[in-house]
Amino acid sequence: MQLTSTTGTMVVDYFPIEGSTQFLYKVLKFQGVDTMSTKCITKKDFEYEMKERIGLGYEVTGFNTEAVSVNPMNGAT
Repeated sequence: MQLTSTTGTMVVDYFPIEGSTQFLYKVLKFQGVDTMSTKCITKKDFEYEMKERIGLGYEVTGFNTEAVSVNPMNGAT
């Protein structure tokens, strides 16, 4: 799923992760900057963030269905 802020200055992409049904890959972008941050989040966090951002006026501007190959446990301690 892709969400875009009402001003169009911020875009948040959520991608499925290959081999995982519990995690999504989140990519945050700002206008003029390629990628600001990336991280793996749980589906529960995704649902919360999605509801919050849509409640703030963000628009659904796309659907990311192609899975990415990342390790959701990378960086976990």
